[in-house]
Amino acid sequence: MGETFGLTASQRNMFDAEHLQDDYSVVVAHYLDITDVDRRFDHERFRAGVIAGARVLETAYSRFTIVDGQPAQYIDPSVPFGVHTVDLRGEADPVVAAHDWMRADHEALMDVTADQMAVSAFLRVADDRTFWYLRGHHIAFDGFAALTCLHEAVDRYNSSTRGETYEVAPRATVAEVVADDEKYRDSSRRVADAEYWTERVSGLPERVSLAQAPSAGRLAPHHEVRSMVMPADDQRLLDARAIEFGASSAAVLGAAFAAYLAVSADRDDIVLSLPVTGRATAKIKRAGGMVANMLPVRLDGVLTHSGRDLVAAATLELTGCLRRQRYRFEDIAERAGLSDTVTSFGPIVNLVFFDKPLALDGARVSYHILSSGILDDLRINLYQAGAGLPIVVDLHGNSTIYSGAEIEDHLAAFGGLLHEFLHRPDAAVRDLPVSSGLVSR
Repeated sequence: MGETFGLTASQRNMFDAEHLQDDYSVVVAHYLDITDVDRRFDHERFRAGVIAGARVLETAYSRFTIVDGQPAQYIDPSVPFGVHTVDLRGEADPVVAAHDWMRADHEALMDVTADQMAVSAFLRVADDRTFWYLRGHHIAFDGFAALTCLHEAVDRYNSSTRGETYEVAPRATVAEVVADDEKYRDSSRRVADAEYWTERVSGLPERVSLAQAPSAGRLAPHHEVRSMVMPADDQRLLDARAIEFGASSAAVLGAAFAAYLAVSADRDDIVLSLPVTGRATAKIKRAGGMVANMLPVRLDGVLTHSGRDLVAAATLELTGCLRRQRYRFEDIAERAGLSDTVTSFGPIVNLVFFDKPLALDGARVSYHILSSGILDDLRINLYQAGAGLPIVVDLHGNSTIYSGAEIEDHLAAFGGLLHEFLHRPDAAVRDLPVSSGLVSR
């Protein structure tokens, strides 16, 4: 066993979450859908890039143990991490078979003190089409680290195909990520952040749910998921409205989802849960590990706002969150007077907008999120794999309280309200129509 070191606050929280239920493990998982265009996808070249990147990032080689009654971790270079090949080309429907295979893997139970933290595979679904899959336990990987692994592999592959030398930028080790987290916990910045969050969660509105019986929900590995690609005309208008409002497209989409929740639940005050990276420096941002956080985005008086004003309010809240994103979820929840078993402040809005386009030489590629952590009720993933590319909307529901039909209905209804939100920015939110089998206003 290598030299052990402690856990970040995020990892300790995840270690505790792993014990909330004995039939549930918390993982992050995603895949790339790769189709040959100009040349054959070189599986061996990509595999080499994945493994080389993983060695630098260390996360896939993390091990967890108990030392003197406390969880600890170490890096084990002997972990047999690789990219194995699953050939599904002979199946009746290879794509369905691939999704079944991935679902079985990322919904399986894990033992954090015994199992390998990461699994990667090529799923061959056609001669010219491959899914590259990556799954990691959330105690080792946060979503940002998983994306870093993805970009590391893609960039190494592209450099290799072009005959270029891949430049490895300075980055923190996992142990250095932990040390940086400990430094923040003892800092004056954390004291100032605590003051901000104490004020923001004073009298925090009751959480909203669109489930028929939200209190009955348990954590479940299987999520009801429905997806859509944002219509091109709406996406062009989104970009135009973002410029007009002086906001990001992500903020406009987040505000629109808050509007949908407010109208659907007939609730004026909405609290969203916002996943954030919790990473402050360039070296930490390039590193692996787990430091992600979840913050409350409090929007009061949503129904009486116009869309334009709601975007302004959301932008202000998001700015405040991002400036103070390292103050821990569990500490905020305690200051809000919430139970120590709570896992969110309300429906989760996961905004994933790539800084640079996702491009793989010689191939057409698309990015897909399968699992991004604990889901107690509802989560919307809004992601774009590069400027100008289509925005994908995934709606995830906890399968113990939402049916697939309900999630499909809510996704369609949100798409309809988003269209109205963009076309009628000066209308009061309460006047925007929402029509579905569950809600009609």
